[in-house]
Amino acid sequence: MKNIILISIFVAVLFLGACTSPSTQTTTQPKSTGLPLVVFSSNDFAGSGNCAICHTCLSDSANNNVSIDTHWRSTMMANASKDPIWQAKVASEVIRNPELKEVIEDKCATCHMPMAYTQANTDGLSTFILDGGFINPDNTLNKAAMDGNSCTLCHQIIDPVLGEYSIDTSTEPPDRLIYGPFEEQEQTIMMAISSYKPVFGEQVPQSVLCGTCH
Repeated sequence: MKNIILISIFVAVLFLGACTSPSTQTTTQPKSTGLPLVVFSSNDFAGSGNCAICHTCLSDSANNNVSIDTHWRSTMMANASKDPIWQAKVASEVIRNPELKEVIEDKCATCHMPMAYTQANTDGLSTFILDGGFINPDNTLNKAAMDGNSCTLCHQIIDPVLGEYSIDTSTEPPDRLIYGPFEEQEQTIMMAISSYKPVFGEQVPQSVLCGTCH
């Protein structure tokens, strides 16, 4: 009899818990996992960690985490340069075709390490990936390379065409333009913190922006 009473109480507690009004329940914000985002600044680019200072801890009306950095860090774009299969493929191609080493590494870096690739071309530096190239932690553009397809690359693309992206590297901080999908933007804070000037870019939501690499 005692056991029956205890079981009845337990079931009642479970029932009451299940019937709790949704308005009284809370959603726990998921925490970002993985390595810290890359923080760096070059003449024309900045790391995803720089951008996440402001573009994180975002919630929707249901209190779900919709932070840009939380989503991006799990994508192939974020891991384009870290992918061990891709790294192995580049090394394999170079071993089999050593006479084409420069061509292979330059071509692969174009889309898998685009910030480092663009900055190197702008500054007249080598675009090698292996050995002492971008993949080497001692390389000055290593952080830019290992951040993959990051924020300040895609959001600085102008006049996108299939198979080719263009970045305006002629501008200087704080007047470097960075494009977003919103026509009305608060510019002061971002210019002060990041040295980029946010402006509307009709190319941002278009598929051709992705097509510059894909």
